[in-house]
Amino acid sequence: MKKIIRAYPGSFWKLCLACLLFFSSFTMVLPDLPVLLEKIGGAEQKWLIIPSFAIIALITRPISGKLSDKVGRVFVMMLGATVTTIACGLYLLIPFVSLFFINRAFHGFCAGFTPTGFTAYADDVVPIEKRGEAMGIIGICNNIGNAIGWVIGSKCTMEFGLDVMFIIASSLGLISLLMFMTLKETIPNKQGFQLSMLKLKKNELIEWRVLLPGLVLLLTAFTSGAILALISDFTAHIGLNNKGLYMAIYILSSLVIRFMAGRWSDQYGRKVISLLGAIGLTLSMITLAFAQDIFLYSVSSVLFGVGFGLLSPSLFAWAVDLSLPGLKGKAVGTLFIFLEIGVILGSSVTGLMYGSNPENFAISFIVSGIVTFIPVIILIRAILLEKRMKTLRRRHL
Repeated sequence: MKKIIRAYPGSFWKLCLACLLFFSSFTMVLPDLPVLLEKIGGAEQKWLIIPSFAIIALITRPISGKLSDKVGRVFVMMLGATVTTIACGLYLLIPFVSLFFINRAFHGFCAGFTPTGFTAYADDVVPIEKRGEAMGIIGICNNIGNAIGWVIGSKCTMEFGLDVMFIIASSLGLISLLMFMTLKETIPNKQGFQLSMLKLKKNELIEWRVLLPGLVLLLTAFTSGAILALISDFTAHIGLNNKGLYMAIYILSSLVIRFMAGRWSDQYGRKVISLLGAIGLTLSMITLAFAQDIFLYSVSSVLFGVGFGLLSPSLFAWAVDLSLPGLKGKAVGTLFIFLEIGVILGSSVTGLMYGSNPENFAISFIVSGIVTFIPVIILIRAILLEKRMKTLRRRHL
């Protein structure tokens, strides 16, 4: 463990802790946002909770990538942390449905900025040969934050009520903001922020070099959208009290695998490890479709954790591998765009299929499994093509 700690600079570990607190902040509110929405008369709009957040995150990704490369990683991280601090506090004051979704959209702004900044920042400060491992480590910290948020948020609401939970979530966002402020900027020739930077040219929207890992992330993120939209209601449906249980099991099961996945992707290749992750997610969704008690529910969660634990560090390292110097932020932002599209599609499609009818849980999860199987086929073809190209090069040599 000491060897691992010494392999990375102190700024990397400070970044990891700040990210942990940031994810704890905005994840804390997720299990009980449906409760708040029901209280103010929006029970029929529950399926919009995730899309209303993710659409704004999607829109802001290209802007965050551009600002990350021009104004700085720290600026982008601080901006996102500021938004999550304010948005979590504003949930305390919401009296009606339209204001709820306005704040939810505002909250999505943080997801569009901070992750883009910290992913690019992490790559700036770590040795290139440890890129995959570093992405795995930061993914572990993010997952721990998510686990804390899901479990503590739900528990806090049960014990002390929604208001206390929102106050704690806002406080965690503020602490993460203060920690991001202490980080030293890593980009050379940093520019001052100008409003004109918010205007994007066509060639600034997408980094097309990362299209393949982006497509894989889009299709696999469909399952994440489905889980975010349905798992709270499904957990209650099978008789479990803590709505954060599935996410807690998933996150804990992914911690070790994320660290190893980074190393494995450095050693065996991004596509191979991504393929194993996509298989794990497919099995997770099919298992959940047949879950009637805590056993299969837990098995599905473990498979979900293993799947994303393998996928996430591999895909982000793959995207950075493909990016040009000076365009890491754009590459990472593009990958997050595909992530948000997948989450929006997954949460919207399965949320509408579910329609607050428990009989529709199984078909919703089966559809998610089918969608996630598509990248399995894509990655197998990509791996076979890569091997064929290597063989042809050897023959020509």
